Amino acid sequence: MIGAVVGLEWFIAIVTAQISIFIFDVATQEDDVSIGFLYTLPTLMSFFVKNRLLQRIVVGISVVLILIGCFIPVPVENDLPVFAANRILSIATVVIVGIMINVRVKLEETLATALAKEKNASATQRAFVAMVSHEFRTPLTIIDAEAYRLIKTKDMVGPEDIERRGKSIRDSVGKMVNLIDGVLYSSRAQENSIVLNLGRVNLRGLVSTVCNERSAITPIRRIECDVSGLPGVINADGNLLTYVFDNLLANAVKYSGENSMVKVRGSVVAGDAVISVEDAGMGIPADDLPRLFEPYFRASNASGFSGSGVGLYIVRTFVTLHGGKVTVDSTLGQGSVFSVYLPMIGVE
Repeated sequence: MIGAVVGLEWFIAIVTAQISIFIFDVATQEDDVSIGFLYTLPTLMSFFVKNRLLQRIVVGISVVLILIGCFIPVPVENDLPVFAANRILSIATVVIVGIMINVRVKLEETLATALAKEKNASATQRAFVAMVSHEFRTPLTIIDAEAYRLIKTKDMVGPEDIERRGKSIRDSVGKMVNLIDGVLYSSRAQENSIVLNLGRVNLRGLVSTVCNERSAITPIRRIECDVSGLPGVINADGNLLTYVFDNLLANAVKYSGENSMVKVRGSVVAGDAVISVEDAGMGIPADDLPRLFEPYFRASNASGFSGSGVGLYIVRTFVTLHGGKVTVDSTLGQGSVFSVYLPMIGVE
């Protein structure tokens, strides 16, 4: 962008030009209107100064120098009204040029911001399409395969086989439903259209229930849950908090090895209810941590695992709506700890 040529050096060059024009102005015995208009040149040059304050200073200096030039030298031969009119016209021209430059720079900045947003939206859309096409393919393939086997073996299939295949189909449907819910939540979060339905929530019981349900789904992972330090009833949205803790726990289980331990702890710290989910899994690369809560972003070492990349973004959004925060502490190859801080509003 032309307006970004920048710098204090350019500003100094402009001021030097202004001083040179002023010296020429006062050294001229006759006040020619063209001399006043010479000050528009450094004003035009201010377009290349990135800092808008410096642009205004350039215009201000030109105006001051034109005014000083009214008295040095004092007009003798020229008619005073004409002299004054020329100077006023010069000042008006400099100010108008300065305003036009300022408007132009603002328009360029607005366009640059809009372009950056458009590029980001396009990148997000591509990531979304890629994610959906990949994540939906696996459960749909499983559903199709199981349904096909049931049709082909309908005369010899037994109750146990029907139960097993039915469970496989239901699990795949559940994954698709969770994926759709995540995408819908993500869309609503980006549009700031999620509304809290606050009510009395037993936080201790809610976290315990999430742990028990996740343990039943993934028996090959051990989940140790100690939330005795949490408060009882708080004012919150139970559905949103259920999503928060289920997502964090599902991630901890997914990225941990078989028979590894996932620890869930609850306590009260400085007026906040703190729930931490700790795993001893593969950890998160340090370079990925700053972007971890962005929509559709996935850590560079998570490509071998299924996922949509919206879960943590939704988690942070839901927790923020409650006035809380989410932190992460991770070491590559050693595991991660996600901690949710919730203000204890309406605690009983």
